[in-house]
Amino acid sequence: MTRRMDLRWQKLIFILAVLPCCWSLQVSIPNKEHKVAKGKDVTIMCSFVPAVTVTDSFFLLWEAQPDVSGEPLKGVASFFLNKPAEISPSYEGRASLEVDVNGGTSTLRLTKVTIKDSRHYQCSVRIFGDDEGTTAATTSVLVLEPPSPPVCTLQGRSEYFHNVTLTCASEEGSPKPTYQWTTYSVDNTPRQFPPKTTQKDGVLALFNITKETSGFFVCISSNEIDSASCNFTLAVMPGSMNLGSTAGIIGGVLAGLVVLGIIIFCCCRRKNKDKHPEDSPGDVMFYDKDGPEAGDQYSDDKSNSEEKQVSKYEDKDVLPQNKFRLPGMGQRLDDDQHSYNSGRDRHEEKGSDVDSQRYREDQQDRYRGSRDRLDDQRDRYGSHDRLDDQRDRYGSRDRLDDRQDRYGVSQDHRDYSDSQYRN
Repeated sequence: MTRRMDLRWQKLIFILAVLPCCWSLQVSIPNKEHKVAKGKDVTIMCSFVPAVTVTDSFFLLWEAQPDVSGEPLKGVASFFLNKPAEISPSYEGRASLEVDVNGGTSTLRLTKVTIKDSRHYQCSVRIFGDDEGTTAATTSVLVLEPPSPPVCTLQGRSEYFHNVTLTCASEEGSPKPTYQWTTYSVDNTPRQFPPKTTQKDGVLALFNITKETSGFFVCISSNEIDSASCNFTLAVMPGSMNLGSTAGIIGGVLAGLVVLGIIIFCCCRRKNKDKHPEDSPGDVMFYDKDGPEAGDQYSDDKSNSEEKQVSKYEDKDVLPQNKFRLPGMGQRLDDDQHSYNSGRDRHEEKGSDVDSQRYREDQQDRYRGSRDRLDDQRDRYGSHDRLDDQRDRYGSRDRLDDRQDRYGVSQDHRDYSDSQYRN
């Protein structure tokens, strides 16, 4: 008897627990997750069962999870009874909404989905006078994208007994790709990783590497859509054979040689300048002719030059003498001759002074001039051969002797003529 009473009480409690569900609103989404490839379309269905008959107050809303956690949900689409559906501006052109109130269903369609569409979505229903029960349901959309080709990089120095790290990462991929490293020897034979090697999230750590660590390392990036891979060749070398260090040493040696060559060149130039100063004309000796021919060296003797210049320009000529003497004319001719000789002597003295002055100035400019004229003479006539030529043309003592002989003969001739005239 007591046992039967317990069964009745259990049935009553069950009925009381089930009845509220039948008397309140129930909203649900059959699929808790929707997977779709990138660029494809996805359809999300929401079901609702009202506890009362739907009249004029029915409202249905689709919302999406915000980009920043903690912010309110952002609207996707909404529907009021007996009105067309409204689409949020951010989903305009790629979202559509269908609602069947009598059938108790709502369908949200998203076209050409992107990675940004991977989030949670919520369907909520509001009916006036029926606010008990489950008024909202959620689901998630996962946009699938194959991983992009990963990039393999090395961190550290690939030298003996160093620690290095190989990294592998894909910029794109949904869901997030997973990474797996494998290694091959230099003979392209699969092998095990060296001791203490670790890998996590695409990071492969190698410790105390040696020559045997050299080989090929392959990283595979994959998700449930597709996979991609990258290869890395590791060459472990001794520290002394590092190409960068070797190149630096060679470059330093070459630079040092260039600097040393420049220093040596500058020192040689300076030494030559000290040995031959620019302002020094050097020791120059002038000769009329070679020793056997000239006899005496050329000397710039002013007195001797003046005498030669005077003798050169001295006019020994006299008036033509007549062999016939007229009576009574001898004394008069002698007086005229004496007057003429006196005037000529004064004229010759003045001319000799002028000529001597001009000659001294000319000689000073030519042989005792300023340092600039000496430098110019050295450049123009510094050659020994050219000096000999100039000496032959202008300074030959033989030619001066010839001129003196010629003038001497002329003087003898004038003396003879004068004696004939006087007689």
